Amino acid sequence: MRAELFQQQQLKLSLTKELTQAIELLQYSTLELHSFLYEQALENPFLEIRSNPRIRKYKRLHNPEKKDKDFIENIGTSSETLASYLSMQLSIAQLSPEQRRIMNYLIHSLDEDGYLRIDEAEIASHLDVTVEAVQQAIHVLQSLEPAGVGARSLQECLYLQLVRLPNRNELAERIISNYFLMFAEKAWKTLAKQLNVGIKEIQQVADLICKLQPRPGSQFAKAEPHFIVPDLMVERCDEGFQVLVNDEVFPQLIWNNTYEKKISRGSDQRIEQFIKEKHQQFEWLVKSLEQRKQTLINVMNKIIERQTECFEKGLSALKPLTMREIAEALNIHESTVSRAVKNKYVQTPYGTVELRYFFSSAVSLANANEDVSAAQTKAFIKQLIEQENKSMPLSDQKLAELLYEKYEIVISRRTVAKYREQLNIPSSAKRKRYS
Repeated sequence: MRAELFQQQQLKLSLTKELTQAIELLQYSTLELHSFLYEQALENPFLEIRSNPRIRKYKRLHNPEKKDKDFIENIGTSSETLASYLSMQLSIAQLSPEQRRIMNYLIHSLDEDGYLRIDEAEIASHLDVTVEAVQQAIHVLQSLEPAGVGARSLQECLYLQLVRLPNRNELAERIISNYFLMFAEKAWKTLAKQLNVGIKEIQQVADLICKLQPRPGSQFAKAEPHFIVPDLMVERCDEGFQVLVNDEVFPQLIWNNTYEKKISRGSDQRIEQFIKEKHQQFEWLVKSLEQRKQTLINVMNKIIERQTECFEKGLSALKPLTMREIAEALNIHESTVSRAVKNKYVQTPYGTVELRYFFSSAVSLANANEDVSAAQTKAFIKQLIEQENKSMPLSDQKLAELLYEKYEIVISRRTVAKYREQLNIPSSAKRKRYS
C-alpha cells in the first residue's frame, strides 16, 4: 500500500448559512419570528422594520367612535397582593415588635397559592427566635383572611377552612384531620365502616370539600395574559374555503436607500463590500420570509382538502391524517411539514386552532373501509362519560363495548384508558357518586 492523491466526484447536500436560516424561519412562531427580525435589524444598519399601516387602519375602521382619551380604559387594575392584604389586617392587631417581625417574614415567605413551605425550625434559626414564637405567629397567620392561608399542606388548608364555616361539619373535620389519604383515594366503603356512618354521608362530605378553595392565595395572583396570534386565517367563500396569511401581525422589511447613499459617497472598497453583503442578507431574508409564507399556505390548503368535513361541520368531524400524507401530496419532506405546523395557529370558523390539531392517528371501524381519528374517538368517550349514570359509572371495558355498538369503533380497553387519561378524566371508581 502507498499514499497517493486522486480526484473523485460526488454529489451531497450541504447546509449553507442561508438554508439553515430558512429552516429556522419556517419553525419559528409569530412571536419568535418577530424577535428574530429585530435581531437582524440590529446587525444590519440598512434594514428597517416598520409596523404594517394596515394595523392602524384596521383599528380605526373597527373603532370609529373611539376618542384619543378613553379615561375608562386608562384606569389601572387593582395591584393588591396577598402580602399587602395580610399586612393590612395585621395593622390593627396588637402585636409586639418581635411578633411583627416574625409575621412579616412569614407573610413574605408564602408561595403564590398561600402556602407556607418553610420549616418552623428553619424560620426560628434565621430570625434568631424560639420555635414556640414561630408557632404562635403561624397560628395568628392562619386566623387571617382568606381562610386556609398559611397552611403547610392541602390537608391543613382544607381543615382550616372547615373549622371556620358558619355551620361546622364534625364528620368532615374528622375525616380530613384523621382519614385524609383514605378519603382522597376514595376508599369510602372502608372509611364508612371505620366511622360507622353511611356511605351517603361520605358523599355529602365530598360535596362540601369540593366547595372549598385548595389554593387560597390564587385570587391574588396576577398572571400575565398570553395571547395567541394566528398565522393563517381560513374563511368561507363561494368556491369553498380560502386561506389568508395574517400579514397584519408582521412588520414590513425595508432597505434604507437614504443611509446607503450617505455612506457610499466615497470610493472605499471595504464599504462597498460591506453594503453588498448586507444587501444580500436582506434579499435572502425577504426571500426566506416569502418562502415561509408560501409553505404555510400550501400546507394549510392541503389540510383543508383532506379535512373539508372538519371545516364544514366542526372540529369534532376530524378525520385521520398524518404529516407524511401532506408531505407526499406537496412533494416535500415530512420534516418540512413538521416545522411548518410547529407552534402555528389558524383562525377557523370554529375558533383558533393549533395546526397540529388537524393531524390525528387512525382508529379502525368494524364494518367500513374508512377509519375514524383518535381525536374523534376521544370526543365520543367524553360524550359517553358525560351522559353516564354517576351512581354506576362506565368502566373502560364498558366504554370500549359502547364505542363498538354505537360507532363501530374497534378499540381495546387499554386504549380507552389511555385516551381517558389524556382527557384528564378519572377512573370509574373515582367518578362514582353515592347518593
